[in-house]
Amino acid sequence: MFTISVKRKNPGAVQKLARALTGPRQVKVGFPAGAADGDVINRAVWNEFGTRGGASGGGWGGPIPERPFMRNAMRDNLSKYRNAMKSSAAPILLGKSTLRQTLSKLGILAQSDIQGEITALTSPANSPVTVERKGSSKPLIDTGEMRASVTWKVDE
Repeated sequence: MFTISVKRKNPGAVQKLARALTGPRQVKVGFPAGAADGDVINRAVWNEFGTRGGASGGGWGGPIPERPFMRNAMRDNLSKYRNAMKSSAAPILLGKSTLRQTLSKLGILAQSDIQGEITALTSPANSPVTVERKGSSKPLIDTGEMRASVTWKVDE
């Protein structure tokens, strides 16, 4: 979640306006509850944080190295998200846009960034066993189901 502050000569007036705004306050991006299959969510978690293998998860039982595609996408695009929120503040306060519209645009932007990171990530490489099993050396992409499952949801 990102917080934006506005500095004005009369900060109380802006804070009063901000408190008067109604609508959603956050957007969740990635694999929100109820929006993705449990198996897809497991694969995403295993790849994002890595596994020790065996009983700890990890598909074929071997360890999966950490491939932080979501954290990379958020970190690499943080200034873009802040700028998008800053440029949306005035239209929201002037009634030309809503919080829902702004958060929806931000969700679409972040969804695209995460999907792009899944496509672009090449390291750490797949193990030879994985390459042979799936027929590809591309980490994070087998059927494309995980990438296609990345979505966003505006929460009230």
